Amino acid sequence: MPLPALLTGLIILALALWFYLVFALVMDHRRQAARRSGQPYAGLRDTAQVWSKMLRAPEHRKSRRRVTLTTLALLVLLLLRALV
Repeated sequence: MPLPALLTGLIILALALWFYLVFALVMDHRRQAARRSGQPYAGLRDTAQVWSKMLRAPEHRKSRRRVTLTTLALLVLLLLRALV
């Protein structure tokens, strides 16, 4: 299998994983903001507070690290594909 085709397949897999992780992260935080506000759809203040907590709280470190590593892997794969 030629290298460009292999890299393209890896990019597709990394992109699908990235979409899944970001979607799960956004939906989790939407649920937390809704729980915090007591309404099905939280306002801007509750949403901003939940996101700022997510960016600093140690209990969210694993999900932040997964998204960051997947993003970096995707960028490396895209750079390699551009150079090949």
